[in-house]
Amino acid sequence: MKRTNILLILLILWTFIGYSQTAALDKFCMDYLGERANSLKVKTYAVRIDEMEGGVVVLKKEQETIKGVLYFPKEKKALQMRGSDAILYLRDKQGFDHGEIAYSIEDDQFTGAILSSLEQKTSTIKGAFTEDVPVIPPACYVDKWLNYQQGTLGEETVHLYLERIGNGDIQGLMYLPNYKIGAFVSGIIVDGVVDLMVTSNAGIKMGQITGRLKKDHFNALYTDQKGIRKKIKSTSIISDNLSCYSDITQNFRYSIIYPKLEVSSFDDTMDQRANDWIKTLEKEKTKNKSSRHNTLLNAPSAYSFVDLHCRDERYFSGYQIAYLPNNHTYTTHALNFDLRKKSFIQMDDLFISSPQIKAMVRVAFQKKLATHTLKENPDFKKWIRTESFDNFVIQPDGILFSSNFHPVFGQQHVLFPYLLLKPYLKSKKIYKYFRKLK
Repeated sequence: MKRTNILLILLILWTFIGYSQTAALDKFCMDYLGERANSLKVKTYAVRIDEMEGGVVVLKKEQETIKGVLYFPKEKKALQMRGSDAILYLRDKQGFDHGEIAYSIEDDQFTGAILSSLEQKTSTIKGAFTEDVPVIPPACYVDKWLNYQQGTLGEETVHLYLERIGNGDIQGLMYLPNYKIGAFVSGIIVDGVVDLMVTSNAGIKMGQITGRLKKDHFNALYTDQKGIRKKIKSTSIISDNLSCYSDITQNFRYSIIYPKLEVSSFDDTMDQRANDWIKTLEKEKTKNKSSRHNTLLNAPSAYSFVDLHCRDERYFSGYQIAYLPNNHTYTTHALNFDLRKKSFIQMDDLFISSPQIKAMVRVAFQKKLATHTLKENPDFKKWIRTESFDNFVIQPDGILFSSNFHPVFGQQHVLFPYLLLKPYLKSKKIYKYFRKLK
């Protein structure tokens, strides 16, 4: 079949889907608001819930009361809303209570939080005004990216390993080779404007990045703890794509996002892991169909993402973290990949004696956690005794060993600088590579 014919079929199919969604939305709006979704008497917003599920909000003001419809295109279902310009109460057609939305509208941007009445679960809702009735794409169409930027911080060299994982969420690592210091970066980006917090491995604030950041351009200011400002500029960039799958139904929701490096040995492995995880979730979704109380707003949610720690010409590293709602468990899987050898790096590939390294790591964690604010908590003590602490990622400033992610205690880290690990390394190539990194 010719490419033009395929594109024509896709266009017709997309148009049909859009018409089908619009007709269903119009019916809900006519029944409850007495207006179509594109009427001049209503305001329509294309929104996304928890960065996963696309939806439509249609609002109509009647004197001092706001009425509205919250529509879910995939399910072709809607909830009725009624309230004020600050809070809307959600009901289905039969009048059953589904929760409430605390919201605000500013510069045609709709932002708020949904509190489900059944499970007291809170979800974010964000969107923008649209003059046309929108066909909401799947969540994975939201722009996400991962890149490595080398540039300058004042007169010094700086390396930024950054990823945009959600609708404005930025996370990654900043490395200053002159000082052999690495720091975590996290924050938001809105229309290219960034506000990023820079913190040490110990969780201490080191500074703040403000300015402009786009996928292929970085021009901002770094303000340290003393209030000293320095310009940050990018000079070279490596960008990667991210694969994303999501599925939202009345009984179950899931989303998985992970990087693609255009290296088959990495990409194929990540694809296979994603497929295996999705198969597990499909079984959970089938089991969950018997639940009588699930709605689109409080269906159990599973998700998986990669917490980036390094990505340059030679190495990629990060933690793949996944959450399963059935027993509220998190799994943490370390990813360390050599782009030249095109192979994953395991502990035995790095160290002369894995048992010796594991013993060193456990002692370091026990020393660090002995001063933790929860040191007297029985559950925290038990967790320290049972946790292995042998997950690790390669960073420019050393090997970062970490616990598995815990819903209460978070993910604890201890950094071992390369200078300290030098006698235990099988090969000095990693140490020499990052030492020369400029």
